[in-house]
Amino acid sequence: MYKILLVAILMIFQTCYALASPLWKVSKGNDHVIIGGTIHVLSEKDYPLPEKFEKAYEASNTLVFESDISKMNSPEFQQQSLQYILLQDGKTIKDFLSEKTYKALEVHLQERNLSVQQFSNLKPSFLSVTLSMIELQMMGVSSAGVDAYYSAKGIGDQKQIDWFEQPEEQMAMLADMGKGEEDAMIAYGLKDVANIKEMMPKLIEAWRAGDLQKLAELGIDEMARDYPDIYDQLLVQRNKNWIPKIEQFFGNQQKELILVGALHLAGDQSVLKLLQAKGYSVEKY
Repeated sequence: MYKILLVAILMIFQTCYALASPLWKVSKGNDHVIIGGTIHVLSEKDYPLPEKFEKAYEASNTLVFESDISKMNSPEFQQQSLQYILLQDGKTIKDFLSEKTYKALEVHLQERNLSVQQFSNLKPSFLSVTLSMIELQMMGVSSAGVDAYYSAKGIGDQKQIDWFEQPEEQMAMLADMGKGEEDAMIAYGLKDVANIKEMMPKLIEAWRAGDLQKLAELGIDEMARDYPDIYDQLLVQRNKNWIPKIEQFFGNQQKELILVGALHLAGDQSVLKLLQAKGYSVEKY
């Protein structure tokens, strides 16, 4: 948070902060796309979004997301997704965890008036996600994020909708995340959620300002150092897979607004860095 020294300085900081945004213009020749970093879950107080989101939205006729959000939210797909989320063959989460980690999980859930049995049939990767979601909901962070907001708005405004990954691809990727390192992943998840109250406001602030260095420090550096396989699977490989798809948006008559999780735009292997390496010009929007 900005320190209040003088009213004039405060006004200057507020003006700069309002002009900052997590959007970038990626150009080649006379054509360009706009790429925006998003947070997938927000609180009501995080709205309205940075003004430049609306400017970029109004200037676009095609919206591109990580996946087909409308399908992912359908009752049919949510029922289908259980095959990815739930353990099979009578296994429970206890089968994947050391005694120490299982006990820590049990205590963590008991402190939140929950029992480990309620989540025992979740695959470890989805349990890790669930632990974060429980904590965020307790903080009031349970409203639609940027992606869901603009997906619904775009459908209502009859904009063209595109995406990089099929929902089934995303679910299969998440189901396999951390395979072979389940105990370490849950131990890391428990450590992560313990800091989430302190971390989330910093993450939101860095996101709104489009501060890629801070986003990397908060969300990437530790994961890349301590869990390189998860980092590679969750971010790096997907970033690389998206580059040819982004390149296909150049040389047409459409104006695309691409919205992906903010961490995909931060770090040395980000979407923006990969595009720069291929000769595209990248600048703040």
